[in-house]
Amino acid sequence: MTVRHVVMFTWSDHVAPSHAAEVSAALSELPAAIPEIASYAFGPDLGIVDGNADYAVVADFEHRDDFVTYRNHPVHQQFIADHITGKVATRAAAQFEL
Repeated sequence: MTVRHVVMFTWSDHVAPSHAAEVSAALSELPAAIPEIASYAFGPDLGIVDGNADYAVVADFEHRDDFVTYRNHPVHQQFIADHITGKVATRAAAQFEL
């Protein structure tokens, strides 16, 4: 069973527009550090529809346990501490089976 993880963020008002590029650069390093990631896509919203989140991440995992490993992995947790905590006004996430 493949598990897809989708998370969307809306940045807090104090976050600089350059933050999305910093997040993308940091996220690009996670697949090498966390081999349980089967596929990883992410990026800022294109601004086509008003009211969308500012940024989205989509990750696939072969098994539920692989997602749990990713979620709890120290490199992922450090990414959250450095780039998400205190910078996000809203967050929504879901995991579902493909």
